Amino acid sequence: MKLNRQSVLRHADTVSTRVVTESRWIHHNQLELGMYVNQLDRPWEETSFMFQGFKIDSYDLLRQVQDSSEYVNVQTQKLAKIASGSGLSGLKVVRNH
Repeated sequence: MKLNRQSVLRHADTVSTRVVTESRWIHHNQLELGMYVNQLDRPWEETSFMFQGFKIDSYDLLRQVQDSSEYVNVQTQKLAKIASGSGLSGLKVVRNH
């Protein structure tokens, strides 16, 4: 039986949704507005940032982060839909946010 998203969700007894938070290192050129910065590739004390961890909410702040670090650890969130029931327990359909 070929499984696709619709057949999995149709045959499942229940579907629950959970936000999954992860962190990953990216090159500073991949930074975008709205991303949350967890960590820089150098000590915070060597930067002009007042806080350790912040959301990039302006282009000025985006440029400051890009100028201060080559790699940045950012927090990402994904919406995971988990189908459970008759043999499908643990099967996930994941969509990026």
